[in-house]
Amino acid sequence: MLNEVKDLNVRQLEILRLRLRMTGLVILLTTLALAACSKLDSYFIDEPIAAGIDSRDKDVTEYLQKMLQSARAMQKSGLVRGRLGMAYDVNGLRDAALVTYQQAESLDPDDFRWPYFRARLIAEYGEYEQALEILSRALAIDADYAPAWLLQGTWLLELGRTDAAGIAFDQAFNLEASAAATLGRAQVMMARGQHQQATELLEPLATATKHPYVYRKLGEALRVLGRTEAARDAMVRGKDAVAPSWPDERRDQRSAHIRGYASYEQVQQLFSSGQVQEALVILERLQRYHPQEACGGEDEFFLACNLLNSISIAYDRSGFPSRALETVQQGLAINAEFIPFHFTIANLYGNQLDFEKALLHIERAIELNPSRGYAYEQKGKMLFGLTRYEAAKVAFETALWLQPEKPENLFYLGLTDVELKNWADAVQWFEQVIRLDPGFALGHVFLARTLGEVGRLEEARRVQDDARRFGADPSELRETEIRLRELEANR
Repeated sequence: MLNEVKDLNVRQLEILRLRLRMTGLVILLTTLALAACSKLDSYFIDEPIAAGIDSRDKDVTEYLQKMLQSARAMQKSGLVRGRLGMAYDVNGLRDAALVTYQQAESLDPDDFRWPYFRARLIAEYGEYEQALEILSRALAIDADYAPAWLLQGTWLLELGRTDAAGIAFDQAFNLEASAAATLGRAQVMMARGQHQQATELLEPLATATKHPYVYRKLGEALRVLGRTEAARDAMVRGKDAVAPSWPDERRDQRSAHIRGYASYEQVQQLFSSGQVQEALVILERLQRYHPQEACGGEDEFFLACNLLNSISIAYDRSGFPSRALETVQQGLAINAEFIPFHFTIANLYGNQLDFEKALLHIERAIELNPSRGYAYEQKGKMLFGLTRYEAAKVAFETALWLQPEKPENLFYLGLTDVELKNWADAVQWFEQVIRLDPGFALGHVFLARTLGEVGRLEEARRVQDDARRFGADPSELRETEIRLRELEANR
């Protein structure tokens, strides 16, 4: 028995020694890990991430190298590191941007932008919980920035946290009574099943903004309430709607860092918003890397020619048509087979009502690519301008064959038949237009006119009401109304 006790004590002693050794090892490993983490944290803060500097696009690489050089020279500057993050962000280097924004926040934890931009990026991956956690740090710095509350409300709705989303949208509305905040509140009401209250917000909002997405939400609410006809009209206006973006001054600060191919998309956005001078500055910068001489080469011709063509369009939209014409003529002298040049110069001549010259260039574009529907569509418009309606009709029919059921071609076919007084054919064209695009107000106007001409006056009145409901131009409605009264009087 004593030996057994002695043996047991020995075993217990060995176990105790083993535990002490393991405890020491754990302490040692923990110490090493903490030291390693300390070094890792220091690395992430001190060393900027290098990305995108091997791109084939010189506009991108030169700019990123410049930004990276500044970040290395001023390693403790959160502002410089954050600007590098913005450059990565808007030029599509998202992973590098995420790390760099985190570095910037570590260097300057009082700058709202770094957690705000990082949260937006994380939300793009659908990680709304993590995005909300990071966004809360931004709001702790500045709780008076309404777009941040709009984002919070949107992400909370995605997660089904309706009450919290309502609080966020209310906060955004209290800071700035914007359309976006009102839309957010209405969506919260719909999520709660309060469709009548949502409709009371959405109806005036739709009238004020005319935004397709607002009409779609209004249609959804009206449908639940059983207002079928009004829901149908709203859903027609909300066809192919996408969720709206709202003004965000701090987000827009990133745009100053857009370079390379991403600049083309930015130029199109600037064109659409009427900021043509800003677009022209970007185009001229890009032309340093893709000069117009390269338009005649084999490797870089596509970018160089597109830039030259876009610059011509920018001059025209800036009110310098002669300079636009001179620019596109230079392009044609370098590369006469680049089809967009012919479309651009045709448009310039068309604006001057010189349809004959315009038609020559459209014909040349068709020679270069006879299977492109857009070219026949443009040919039809030039022939229409020359009052050559039969030829215009043939061109539009060819365009329609190449681009089946394109509403614009159908509409112009209707117009040519109106000019040719082929009223029954015109009715059929405009009926197809309305079938494909029920919210096209001008289509309703011309359908009403042609229905009147074939004696279907009651139908014409109903279509005229549709045109009015879909927001047709008052002068067009008035002209149609006068003609319908004349036809009624004659009947």
